[in-house]
Amino acid sequence: MNTYDLALNIRKDVVRMTHLAKSSHIGSMLSMADIIAVLYGKVLNKRADKPLWLLRDRFILSKGHAGAAVYAVLAELGYFPIKKLNEYCSNGSVFSGHISHDVPGVELSTGSLGHGLSVGVGMALAAKMDLKKHRVFVLLSDGECDEGSNWEAALFAAHHKLSNLIVLVDYNKIQSLGKVEEILQLEPFTDKWISFGWDVKEI
Repeated sequence: MNTYDLALNIRKDVVRMTHLAKSSHIGSMLSMADIIAVLYGKVLNKRADKPLWLLRDRFILSKGHAGAAVYAVLAELGYFPIKKLNEYCSNGSVFSGHISHDVPGVELSTGSLGHGLSVGVGMALAAKMDLKKHRVFVLLSDGECDEGSNWEAALFAAHHKLSNLIVLVDYNKIQSLGKVEEILQLEPFTDKWISFGWDVKEI
């Protein structure tokens, strides 16, 4: 499946899932569909038949409230049957509203914003110390970058030259209570990351 079709299927899945569950955060899920379609479709070194394969790349969704999108891409790629997505946000289901590591293919349970990058930094440092070749990818929301812990982690990662760590920011410029620029201005956003010692690419 090409990444365009994969992203389209992710969007269809999350619309169905959130409708059935009568849940929210659909905007955050839809805005990251293209990102995770490309990651899982072309970039990440992973195996659906062996979710805990030791050589796999690690992906952390720091904005855990958008977990349904990751559940969707994992189902589309065969980690579990697509029909399991209908259990999203139902009592007793592992497919909780905030992403859960009980789901095959999910590395970390998240939801309290600002923690994913710190854990990702730890994973990347451990891999580097153990001479492992896998990479660690962390997807942040832009609103989540209001959290100071992200900047501490960014500073630490640059200091330790964690070239095996890749951070993506879903810069959709909106968060739960309004526009990012009105709640807490991030600009000049790119320059902030560069000043912390990061190699930055805008897409």
